[in-house]
Amino acid sequence: MKTQPAAYLIGCAPRTSIGALTTLCALALLLCTLVLPPRNAAAASSTLERVRKAGLVTCGVDATPGFSSIDTVGNPVGFDVDFCRAIAAAVLGDANAIETRRVSTASKFEALVRGEIDVALGMTTVTLSRDSTLGTVFPAVIFYDGQGFMTWADSGISTKNDLQGQTICVQQGTTSAGNLAEFLARERITARIIDAPNSQEKINAFAQRRCSVVTGDRSELAVQAATLEPGKGQWPILPLVISSEPLGPVVAADDWQWFSIVRWVVNSTIAAESLGLNQSNTPILTAPSDGERARLLGQDPSFGQGLGLDPEWARRVIIQVGAYDEIFTRNLAPLGLHRDANALARDGGLLIPLPLR
Repeated sequence: MKTQPAAYLIGCAPRTSIGALTTLCALALLLCTLVLPPRNAAAASSTLERVRKAGLVTCGVDATPGFSSIDTVGNPVGFDVDFCRAIAAAVLGDANAIETRRVSTASKFEALVRGEIDVALGMTTVTLSRDSTLGTVFPAVIFYDGQGFMTWADSGISTKNDLQGQTICVQQGTTSAGNLAEFLARERITARIIDAPNSQEKINAFAQRRCSVVTGDRSELAVQAATLEPGKGQWPILPLVISSEPLGPVVAADDWQWFSIVRWVVNSTIAAESLGLNQSNTPILTAPSDGERARLLGQDPSFGQGLGLDPEWARRVIIQVGAYDEIFTRNLAPLGLHRDANALARDGGLLIPLPLR
């Protein structure tokens, strides 16, 4: 079959003179230029290329102790920060080649689409709308949580019925705000709501007793109660849980290579725990292995080709950052958080490593 010229395929009529055809095609191309939306400038090159050129992975984070904060010498630390470091170890060879930027939940999705950050972490729940309408996607879940309520020990509040007539602090633009509105409507509870612009302001308002109850992910509430001086022994968390909150990293939806890199970096930490690999034993395991163990140890020369990475990317993640259990224990266990749903499935949790083949 004879192939039609490209001009015909975009709408130029056949059986026209050469001059007329040229004119029509030029007009058609101009029309396409005017009608088609401009391509996101950040997507002109891949995120991996951008990261390698910058020599940094830029991560948007919250400011929640245990998950993302700054240590005494000015370094970013925390559970979410460690997953940012894991990505840097895989793609740049250096877990410390990161930059963290505090970005609110309401603006982190736009920051991703604009290419201002490479990945967003920090109390970000996977939802349908965020994964399908904002130009962003979730490669993985790194923490399973649920929304709860925290109050003052002397408030007399212990059940959902006690929320009637109370003032409740919540962070605006979050799933917590939406869940709270639906819960109050469903339970026919009337309450005054204080919308805070970020998590810190929300907790500040609660600590100043401008609200009698604060709501958010239970892990966030537990961390605040354990680390802030007013909260120690004074801020009980109610047993009431009103939602499921799977939290994970978010990336721009126009780069599936980067999506896959983030997904498999997260999975490598879970697989490492499942196979008993950690920061201590991985550097000294040099004897030939097979299957998934060999791949995590960097012994399979083809491992990583589909991601655009070298074969030792996962080995670097384990050595420089650790397996999932090490990341959890280092950052969250000191704050009194337990593995629970965030244990491996074989241990009663929800974490199942994806097959590395």
